[in-house]
Amino acid sequence: MNALIKGWRATGVQEKLHILIQGALIILFFVLMEWVLGRFEIQVERAAEVRAEETANGLINGMNMLMLTGQISDPENRKLLLSKMSQSRGVLELRIVRGRGVVEQFGPGLPEEAPVDEMDREVLSTGKTLFREVAGENGRPALRVVVPFIAKQDFRGTNCLLCHITRAGSVNGAASVTIDLSEELVQLADIEDWLWIGHIVMQLLLLVIISLFVRFVIVRNITRPIKKLQHAMAEIQHDMDFSRRADVDTNNPDIGEMAQNFNLLVEKLERANERLQLFVKMFDNSGEAILITDAQRRIIAVNSACYRITGYAEDEVIGMNPNILASGRHEARFYEAMWQSINDTGLWQGEIWNRRKNGEVYPEWLSIGTVKNAHNEIINYIAVFSDITRRKEAEAHIEHLAHYDSLTHLPNRTLFSDRLKHTLVAGTRNKTKTALLFLDLDKFKSVNDTMGHLAGDMLLQSVAHRLKSCVRETDTICRQGGDEFMILLPEVGGAEDAEMIAQKIVGAMSEPHQIGDKELVITFSIGISVCPDDATDDDMLIKHADDAMYLAKESGRNNYKFFA
Repeated sequence: MNALIKGWRATGVQEKLHILIQGALIILFFVLMEWVLGRFEIQVERAAEVRAEETANGLINGMNMLMLTGQISDPENRKLLLSKMSQSRGVLELRIVRGRGVVEQFGPGLPEEAPVDEMDREVLSTGKTLFREVAGENGRPALRVVVPFIAKQDFRGTNCLLCHITRAGSVNGAASVTIDLSEELVQLADIEDWLWIGHIVMQLLLLVIISLFVRFVIVRNITRPIKKLQHAMAEIQHDMDFSRRADVDTNNPDIGEMAQNFNLLVEKLERANERLQLFVKMFDNSGEAILITDAQRRIIAVNSACYRITGYAEDEVIGMNPNILASGRHEARFYEAMWQSINDTGLWQGEIWNRRKNGEVYPEWLSIGTVKNAHNEIINYIAVFSDITRRKEAEAHIEHLAHYDSLTHLPNRTLFSDRLKHTLVAGTRNKTKTALLFLDLDKFKSVNDTMGHLAGDMLLQSVAHRLKSCVRETDTICRQGGDEFMILLPEVGGAEDAEMIAQKIVGAMSEPHQIGDKELVITFSIGISVCPDDATDDDMLIKHADDAMYLAKESGRNNYKFFA
């Protein structure tokens, strides 16, 4: 059954129409042939009945003639009559049956009479002719008819088989005739054969006619318009030219409507293709890298920015997991939290460190979103990321400018003040001392005036470099502005530690600075204040160190003084 269904589905429209029309005609011919055969059977049966009835009536008329001529009393005459009637075409048996009144008047029947059977009794009692199919010789089909002899007028007869005191309308007897139906059956078989031959010939003729008609109708109304539509579709598919349209056949409404719907579809495809091309350009030309994966997080598409940022070409990452970019800087729980957020909310964004193909680790801003189907199932992940190395550098530069001197790259007053406050709070908590050195270059203005500001800037940079070599890593050097510097010394044992640093600075500044092709020697006047001995407040501590610095200048410069 499944094979038949598959075969029917695989059959073309033309073949299906052939099968349906031919099948309907076959059924129609079968019904028609059965009807014709039925009509012929009725006619043949009626002809057989008429022949049998005529034979029976002939027997009855012969008996009447013998009676009227007075010859019926002679048995030889009756036998001769039966013998002659038996020679009629197809007669198998002839019988004479007497009515009840005749038997009652003349006694038992004569030797040539047949015994009365049920069919005879029914005819004698009803007075109606009765037909019945019976088995003849060798079982061949036969037809038996029993015809009643009904008196038409009152009559009186003696010493005869069918003659007695009779009243008009009474059944005086009956004649039984059995005829062979073989000839009629042969006629029916011949008729059936000819009908089958005619049926086959007609089927062949109709098959040719229907095939030509169906082919003409289908080719004209279906095949040809559909081929045109297929040709238009093939051209659009081959050239991907959605500006083309199929011809609309106004003579064929169905195909014409199909072509119109196809043109509408192509028009929508054209608009969709334009948008798709726009999206493709946006995808390829995007300054941000775009990476798309399937639901199993296998990469299925990347744009050119992804290659520019990561160094991986498209064919190198298709089918791979995005974790090939992992830098190793983030712990497993970082990624667990990230994917948890993606699956719960459909979005995650933030800074992350990844690794390029060449092994370089770089910072990026990453956004990951999900694409879901109609069943709310995730089918794609889309990652959009950008290299924020320059932004991080810019932020660091801005941060540096906000807290460091642009010339010497030493902490500026803002950063120094913040560190000083934290150091004083920590010192109070830990009960440690903090020293503050306020430094001012001696006669720095004369360097700017005689050698220019460029030489002065170079000298300040050289001075800052030497100061760094004189302090600990935990100490902070600040350029206060102009030619003034401050040094924060946390967790010192006392004034003697600050004095040691001051002496180191004075000694370091005794060496000349190489400024261009000239050597310059410049000195510091240094003021020192100690917390909590001199002050516990940052402003007061700076003021006292400043006062001590001016005392050092008044004492001849190139030396240091403690606040007293």
